[in-house]
Amino acid sequence: MKTLLTLAAAAAITLAASTVTAADKPTAGPPVSLDPKIKFKDGDRFLGDLSSALEIPRDSICKELGQYDCFKDAFRIVLGGTEAENLGVNVPLEEEAMTAPIAVDRLALRACVNRVKLDLDDPKHAVLMKNAPKGKASKGWLKSTTAVVYDRILNRVPTSSETAKMTGFYDQVAVKAGKPNPDATKDWVTLSCFATASSTENIFY
Repeated sequence: MKTLLTLAAAAAITLAASTVTAADKPTAGPPVSLDPKIKFKDGDRFLGDLSSALEIPRDSICKELGQYDCFKDAFRIVLGGTEAENLGVNVPLEEEAMTAPIAVDRLALRACVNRVKLDLDDPKHAVLMKNAPKGKASKGWLKSTTAVVYDRILNRVPTSSETAKMTGFYDQVAVKAGKPNPDATKDWVTLSCFATASSTENIFY
């Protein structure tokens, strides 16, 4: 898990900020709001969205120590929830907690790990790892999977630069401790899912 967390950090750094090229810029679009406002998703909304996107039941998408719900039992207050009965917290925190980003990353990584495990256990009903190669992944498969990840989590098509960054990240995952990583495809899908799920675009609405 420590190795996966290290790679997750690398994935977030590599993929979070994509440079938009001239080819990526839309030629036309809806008018820009004169009073744009965005809100940070609370943990329940965040997990609900991931549950729908990754097709994992809400009650089992993320468990701490295999039994405690990540939001209800672990990160409820940190991620904008309330707990009046036991903790006396009747209203959400006025400002996001300093540990909120850590909690969001934890939820996103756990959800993506669970989705990939389900895909490997039941390839016929795979959501992210459809037709996953047994050996080295081809460029075509990486591109199509990148499109699936973006469509599932962000409900849009990735730009050419986003696709290039995500597919290029595979080369970093393919090598582990100076040797070929036998789990490169699984790790790449997990971390691509994580980077997208924990992106600024996905954690705000």
